Amino acid sequence: MFSGQTLWLSTIQAQKDSAVIFLQRDKIVGECGNVCPWHKKLIWNLLKIISDEALVLNKKVEYLTIKSIRGKIATFLIDQCSDFGGYTFVLPMKRKELAEFLNVSRPSLSREMSRMRDEGIIDFHMSAIKIIDIERLKKHL
Repeated sequence: MFSGQTLWLSTIQAQKDSAVIFLQRDKIVGECGNVCPWHKKLIWNLLKIISDEALVLNKKVEYLTIKSIRGKIATFLIDQCSDFGGYTFVLPMKRKELAEFLNVSRPSLSREMSRMRDEGIIDFHMSAIKIIDIERLKKHL
């Protein structure tokens, strides 16, 4: 809406039934004479969504620059430790989504995670992950 492009080809898929609202640019960033609280909340939510998405995209670029699959997994798991505040957590996405996010194949991701489990670095069951040896995991960064 704010890029200056008149057409932006993209596909959007809703996860559940949704309503679409089309707003003009000036209705979002323009000052409302009534100083409506919903207007301020709309701007705040829009900026938060854009900021959160920028952080995710920035992190994704970081993962793309890492050459090894193990390095990508190690970086992701250490990031999750920081986000969850502990060595045990639930992955925020399914394995297929994680593989796509890290730009690796699903079988390669599973194979490398299994090797890391066999080496005693991590343990996992379904989407629950436990980091057993954080120092060995950090060596792969």
